[in-house]
Amino acid sequence: MSKWKCGAALAALIAVAGCGGSGNSGGGSAAVPVVSTVTPTPSPSPTATATPTPVPAASPTPTPVATPTSWSAAAAALYDVQPDAATCRAGTLKASVKADFLARLNAIRALHQLPAVTYSGFEDTQEAESSLMMAVAKRLSHTPSADWTCYTAGGSTAAGSSNLVGGWGTGLGFNSEDDYLGLWLTEGGSAAIGHRRWILNPFLGKTSYGRVALVLPDGSRASAASMRVFNFAAGGPVPTGLPAYVAYPSGDYPARYFDLSAYLSFSVVAGTTGTFGANANVGFGRATITVTGPAGTLAVSDVSSDNDGYGLANNVQWRVAGLQRGTSYTVRIAGVTGAPQTDYSYTFRIVG
Repeated sequence: MSKWKCGAALAALIAVAGCGGSGNSGGGSAAVPVVSTVTPTPSPSPTATATPTPVPAASPTPTPVATPTSWSAAAAALYDVQPDAATCRAGTLKASVKADFLARLNAIRALHQLPAVTYSGFEDTQEAESSLMMAVAKRLSHTPSADWTCYTAGGSTAAGSSNLVGGWGTGLGFNSEDDYLGLWLTEGGSAAIGHRRWILNPFLGKTSYGRVALVLPDGSRASAASMRVFNFAAGGPVPTGLPAYVAYPSGDYPARYFDLSAYLSFSVVAGTTGTFGANANVGFGRATITVTGPAGTLAVSDVSSDNDGYGLANNVQWRVAGLQRGTSYTVRIAGVTGAPQTDYSYTFRIVG
């Protein structure tokens, strides 16, 4: 039986980020995603890209890695140097795999008018070692202990600074980097949306990505990935041209990145110098949320808000009953405090 889990440290399982996932059983049937979060310890100096120009294409066309004929072949096609559990070798991802991940990440950020991030290769080894530990252990943690098989100090650092996702089992299906991004965004329907907030952090600036997919000595399949979201080797300038808010979903939004039962979320970009500061002063305690479609107002439930440091330090989230694909909805959030505006309004439609 396979299991998917994800997390990020700092804001981590997340033992610094947030956690969500999905998977399938040994027979290939869908399983309920497992999600969990831990209170984040925000990065003291968030970084940003020097040229924050969003990638305009919402649907990148990545260079194909291979046309695999089996799970093992698909996994092997990811690497220049193959990972190996017996020798604790994390392997070396192909440049095309990392480029595909970055392009898809930036396409998602462009949907929210957020600056593109750059790729930081300094953390690649740590991200790979983190992913190897999770795959071999068949579990996720932002705080792996030194008694874990294939433990390294660098891998532990990455585990505490990254979004994590993983799956294992004899019937594990093969997932793409785009699948992983979708899992982090939808959070498996969980109210813990730290992974999403890190991906949509206006001040993210850069990322690094590691993935280990292999057949373990017991014959089972395992795949785990780590996406760095803070604690980089080098900083960067504060981005410019940021939007007034970050709404999820917003505009015409691909269905693969939003589940109709998932939480919607909204954050105000009140300050442009960093994650906290003015952004931490935005409040939704007295706010009202209205979602309207062609047939009228829809029921909003499970509203909650916080000023935690999962990326931008303010957030309100809620569920909506009766959403449908291909239908345009208008969201109005009124009564926001500590923000440049008291009322915000936007539209979204789930497409594809």
